[in-house]
Amino acid sequence: MDRCQKWIVLGFLFLAACSPKVDEDTLQAIKQQLQGEALEKVYGEFDYQPIWINAEGLSENGESFVEVLNEDIAADGLDKEDYHYELIQQYVDSINQGGGVDALVKSELMISEAFVKLANDLHYGAVDPNEISSKWKMEPKAKEVDVEALLGEIGKGNIGSLNEVFDQLRPENRLYDGLREQMKKALEAEGDLDGPSIKHDETVEVGDRDQVVAQVRKALQAMGEEGISSPEEPDVYDEVLEHAVKRFQQKHGLKEDGVLGEDFWRAINYSKEDLLAKLKVNLERLRWLPDFLDTDGPKVLVNIPSYYMDYVVDQDTVFSTRAVVGKEYYQTPVFTAEMSYVVFSPYWNLPEGILWEETIPAILKDKNYLSEHNMEIVDEQRAEVKPNSIRWKKLSKEEGFPYLIRQKPGDDNALGRVKFMFPNTYNIYIHDSPAKALFDKDERAFSHGCIRIADPDGFAEVLLNDKKEWNKDSINNAMQLEKEKQVNLDTKPTVWILYLTAWKSADGLQLREDVYDSDKELAQKMGAKVSDAFF
Repeated sequence: MDRCQKWIVLGFLFLAACSPKVDEDTLQAIKQQLQGEALEKVYGEFDYQPIWINAEGLSENGESFVEVLNEDIAADGLDKEDYHYELIQQYVDSINQGGGVDALVKSELMISEAFVKLANDLHYGAVDPNEISSKWKMEPKAKEVDVEALLGEIGKGNIGSLNEVFDQLRPENRLYDGLREQMKKALEAEGDLDGPSIKHDETVEVGDRDQVVAQVRKALQAMGEEGISSPEEPDVYDEVLEHAVKRFQQKHGLKEDGVLGEDFWRAINYSKEDLLAKLKVNLERLRWLPDFLDTDGPKVLVNIPSYYMDYVVDQDTVFSTRAVVGKEYYQTPVFTAEMSYVVFSPYWNLPEGILWEETIPAILKDKNYLSEHNMEIVDEQRAEVKPNSIRWKKLSKEEGFPYLIRQKPGDDNALGRVKFMFPNTYNIYIHDSPAKALFDKDERAFSHGCIRIADPDGFAEVLLNDKKEWNKDSINNAMQLEKEKQVNLDTKPTVWILYLTAWKSADGLQLREDVYDSDKELAQKMGAKVSDAFF
């Protein structure tokens, strides 16, 4: 069933006779003011009858819309003032004070204009992602909802409650539902917009006595952390508090060691204003995205700020592993593509950027650089070219490098022992890595854009489990070859590379650092304030 059909399923004919009808002067005024306007065709389909007003003021539909603006959309991270709320209220006040036809007509048309904008913003997003980041490469949603046609259906009386209409416009995505629920809780929470402002520079561990411990205890309780006792010695860091601290660390993507250190002090001082801004921008990103969780087939989900990769089958996460993503200068783009094959014992073909910025300068300094890094030069036919046959000092980026430099398979290969390919125009793929120590760090933005994973063997085993010849042993053998081996996938999962710094999990609200400063840029565009403590 498509969305247009859903509107009809929702619909029922409202009884216009139940409301006092507007007079002919009002109808003529509506028609006159709509001449040449975008909504003229919509209203013309039902003889310019009003949608939101009656002879006495706002109709039931009009009152419902104002209520939606005032009570509902804040949970979507949207601001009612972006939809003429104050102006509509002024017109309503004018009607109540005998403002006549002019106030009635202005209310009617202002609400219709606000409805169209709100419907678009709820379904497609309030901000164009291409205006925010050049690294947002996700295809936009298909334009499957005609909001002006939807307005016409309301005008004809074919649509039921507005709340149901707006529920249908919101993303059909459990991530959105969960985050909207968290936004509601944050808006309703008591307290001002400032954070706890706990000032402490030293590390505190279990068993330590410090006045700051009592402040931490109070702050975590205010944030809703459960099971925090009120001991006789509140300044002593006990094991009960440690469990709460570890839960807090887990929700913020920090190392779960229970130590109150630099990262903990920064996270605990997060203000309510910063939290609202983070929720606001992530709700907006989810409106940009297609409803990817509801699509059929297996999915590989990489969320850049969480530094994790998940493999999801039938809504269940069957495999997870830590990931390293692009550093800020080499940001991993947000996009989707189909994974089609795996390459064991791969060559690493040096990208143009690394070739000119790093490798060729290194070769000019050290003539043995290539051999020391197990690299070779080949021509278009993959025939080896001797390094001493190239006039390195005469090369220029403008003229290009006539050959290919690649690193041979081996333990030191930058791609490790396997790569997972989902062909795309950005030359991004998922791969193993010899730099295993990086996976132990809390923040893992170290690559040139590609995604490295901590457990490539396990991922290969999951991907190839429908091929009898591929098991743990055969995969291990393939990862030790001297030449690369490609294996095509029978089941091709869709890879979704995302940028979400807030979401709801089974453990509650999860928050992550804004590794590429994308939150700040989008928050500014949406009129949300962030403090110096925003991460």
